[in-house]
Amino acid sequence: MADLFTIKPGVGVGDLRFGATRDEVRTIAGPPSETLPSEEDAGSELWIYEDSAIALGFVAEENMRLVSCETYSMKASFKGETLVGFDRESAEAALERAGADEGVFIAEDEEEGGGQIAVPRLALSLWFGEHAVESVGWGVFVDDEDTVLWPTT
Repeated sequence: MADLFTIKPGVGVGDLRFGATRDEVRTIAGPPSETLPSEEDAGSELWIYEDSAIALGFVAEENMRLVSCETYSMKASFKGETLVGFDRESAEAALERAGADEGVFIAEDEEEGGGQIAVPRLALSLWFGEHAVESVGWGVFVDDEDTVLWPTT
């Protein structure tokens, strides 16, 4: 089974690299449990892998190539740090240990215990609900003109 648990901002997830086509993803990860049309981008898709608790985003504007990931798995890790399930203080400490604390901003949600920790330079966000990280999202890097910077290594 493919590694769908190693968070690699700007690069991909585990064995999958950003820029992969749907056929390439299907070859590596197998068929998704569910395919959903994007609510934000017409023609784009979100592939759900329930067993791995991850959603993979393909954008029509980029020829349906893999551009984003969001995980709900407590097995997922970023530089050896698991994040899902952590409270805010533990999540901030984990980001610091992973060297990802520079440029962090925190957005509070009106809902108690909700909000976001974002690391814009890594295109990485942690989403909170009920005082714990519910999901981690990350994607490709883009330049100042919003041009996608596909991973090269």
